[in-house]
Amino acid sequence: MKRAVVFAILLGFLVCYHTISPDSIGDTMRHAGDVVAHAGGQAAQFWEFGHLLWRPSGFLGYSLLGHRYAQWFGDTAIQVVARVFIQINFICSILTLALLYFLLLKTSRAWIAAGVVLSMSCSVGFLNYSHSGTPYIPGLLFSVLTLYLSIRAVEAGYRYAFLAGLSFAIACALWFPYSFSGCGMLALLYFWPSRAAEAAPGSRLLRHRLVAVFLVTLVVATLLLFAGGAAAEGVRTAGQLRHWVQAADNGWAQSNNAMRVVTGLARSTWVFGNDSVLLKRRLFSDPYNPVATRTVAVRLGGKLAIFYLGAGALLWVLWREHRPLFLILAAAGLPLLFFAVVIFEPSSPERFMPAFPFVYLGIAAVLDNARRHAAAAACLVVLLSGTVVVNLALTSRSAGVRVAETERRIQALNRSVQPGALVCVLSMYDDLYWLPANHPLDADLTTLRFHMYDTIRVANTMTPAWRAEFAREAQAHWARNQEVWVSERLLAKRPDSRWLWVEGDDRRIHWPEIPATFERLEFDAKVLVGSDGFLRLAQGPVNRDWLAKQLGLTTVGAIVGHIRAGLFDRVAPAI
Repeated sequence: MKRAVVFAILLGFLVCYHTISPDSIGDTMRHAGDVVAHAGGQAAQFWEFGHLLWRPSGFLGYSLLGHRYAQWFGDTAIQVVARVFIQINFICSILTLALLYFLLLKTSRAWIAAGVVLSMSCSVGFLNYSHSGTPYIPGLLFSVLTLYLSIRAVEAGYRYAFLAGLSFAIACALWFPYSFSGCGMLALLYFWPSRAAEAAPGSRLLRHRLVAVFLVTLVVATLLLFAGGAAAEGVRTAGQLRHWVQAADNGWAQSNNAMRVVTGLARSTWVFGNDSVLLKRRLFSDPYNPVATRTVAVRLGGKLAIFYLGAGALLWVLWREHRPLFLILAAAGLPLLFFAVVIFEPSSPERFMPAFPFVYLGIAAVLDNARRHAAAAACLVVLLSGTVVVNLALTSRSAGVRVAETERRIQALNRSVQPGALVCVLSMYDDLYWLPANHPLDADLTTLRFHMYDTIRVANTMTPAWRAEFAREAQAHWARNQEVWVSERLLAKRPDSRWLWVEGDDRRIHWPEIPATFERLEFDAKVLVGSDGFLRLAQGPVNRDWLAKQLGLTTVGAIVGHIRAGLFDRVAPAI
């Protein structure tokens, strides 16, 4: 029976996997590019603190399969690594779903466990990242394995606590924020109900020993892994260690995190598409693309209401009927919430994935006793079924129009620009930048004669210096006798709603300064694709002087920053 249910779950996942089109696959191509650069002896982010074991895994696959994949699929080196990463995720997705089913059997009947697992497989985070080359699903696999082994430790003894510690160390080494759910693992070892364990003499001491074995194993394994990674990265001093850790944020610098977490939590489950953009335009009173409150309520309100009603029902029933599970979930979820809101950013779906095993374990327990709390169970059923129906409906819609339009833009640029040219688009949300990154194995979208550059990186530490960064990129390409092309969107008087610009989302930059900047420059050629065009930056004295001025301002700013930092270092002890 159990095998048949597992087979049905995996069959359902395979159907979904080949039906949907992922909205985002994260930093797949950046990870793949780092692996290829490292393999070629170039400087690259390889032993990254946040994803310690991920790029080395891709490097191993590249070393073993690179030649074969290049022959079989005609892949470039970066595509080979991306394919390896994506295949690792596919395998880990299958293993995660199967293992989660057996985990949920600890609190529910088979058909309930199967339904909950299928719903999780359709959550936006799992749907997107099962297609990706990022480490979130492999980390989730080892997190689920840790929970399963921890329960076995309560039931059967210390050796499972030891294995659970090793498993969780691997999860943290794949994506370090999994460590913030560690308190939940400890709470499970201490609070998980077990008649056998409670009946044994000295049961409280047994729990303490299980926690000690798990914790010691986790700490030792984690220290060994990260010490080895730091040594391989060349970290020798405390300053280098601090820089290595800080580099893992990849430049994120969002504001209003307490407000963003409202949609961020729900986005880990629901597909929002561009609905959250509408909400931001309403909240920030975007003057270029205003949105009515009614529109936001219709497009987004229902999803948020269903999500938070379900979440509230889950917590209420767990508190009333399953207090140990409530404490375990709280121990895992609250540190994650702190991480997302205070330390990092809460908008991306993967931020809350470390809590998935705890959440769905609790959901299965509540649904298994649905008769006692019918209203709460109904809210959870609506949440789970809505996740499946809505997400599959939205993600399986054909992206053919966007893909076809992007392919025309690529073909026009390939015909017109010189090999190696720099093509500057408004932001990463331009389909010319976005779609090739999300379909790395699609030759029609990834066969480019040019390099892409997202000019405005909102919510990034480099946002205030965007002019200097553009100037640096342009000068570097001119130094190699390569052209620089600029999207006409950067000269538009107002942003089109389809460009996903939100005025006020990042207060460090405002739309008028973008066209005001590029209107000063001179262009000597144009490529037009429908109503969208690209202009070639003229290599004349006007443009060269402007680029040099931007870099000069950056140098002066850096010097002033160093002086201020030095003064602060001297004054700070007295403050």
